[in-house]
Amino acid sequence: MAKRRKGRRRATRNRLSIPNGKALVSIALLFFVLFIALFVTSDDRSWQEYIDAGQRAQERGNYAWAEKMYREALQYAEEQDANGPMVRTTWRHLRRLEQIRSQPTP
Repeated sequence: MAKRRKGRRRATRNRLSIPNGKALVSIALLFFVLFIALFVTSDDRSWQEYIDAGQRAQERGNYAWAEKMYREALQYAEEQDANGPMVRTTWRHLRRLEQIRSQPTP
């Protein structure tokens, strides 16, 4: 009878440890993916903050500050990737700002 109890305990322990091991691996993988996602998006966040600040200033009519923010965004984007999409987008914002500035005021 003692042998059966040992066998049952081992089977119970094995059944309990396998799902816990899978759960631990799943949780570790989830944290790893979240860490990578935060690391990747944190670089673009500073650029986006400059762009947003430039847009807010432009909407208020503060074109000098908008240009300063767009130039900061451009510098940041060029440090990341000189030919990247952030650089092209920033130039687009600067061109739009110049078009608005060149329009005659009523």
